[in-house]
Amino acid sequence: MKKVILSGFFALCSFGMFAQADAKNLPSKSKSFIEQHFSSNTVEIKENSNWQIWEDEKYEVKLANGVELDFDEDGNIIEIESQDNTVIPIEALPSKIISYLEKNYADVQVIGWEKQKKEQEIELANGIELEFDGQGNFRKID
Repeated sequence: MKKVILSGFFALCSFGMFAQADAKNLPSKSKSFIEQHFSSNTVEIKENSNWQIWEDEKYEVKLANGVELDFDEDGNIIEIESQDNTVIPIEALPSKIISYLEKNYADVQVIGWEKQKKEQEIELANGIELEFDGQGNFRKID
């Protein structure tokens, strides 16, 4: 029984060291974004620089509350996704999208946001998906 407990303890410690080691490679812009909008515990930071398919996605951060953040190689946020329908702070979104949401969906919570080259998408907790252009201007309900 002691071996099982000790093994579990060492596994958790090594996991913590792994996450901290990778945090050093995370761009300061990404670190600032996380501190400003998601001050919860960071569980894992993974550098995806070897992924050939996802060339514009370099860092993936998984938070303890079930939210995943993806950053490009320059540290810019490109996706915020909730695994368990955890609410995403509206302040983490671009200002034009915040204004649109406050006017048109004030009572609905955001559970996903993704930025691509020419568009952005928002997923709301009520199942509605909204599409915006690259500058944050509303296009359509998807």
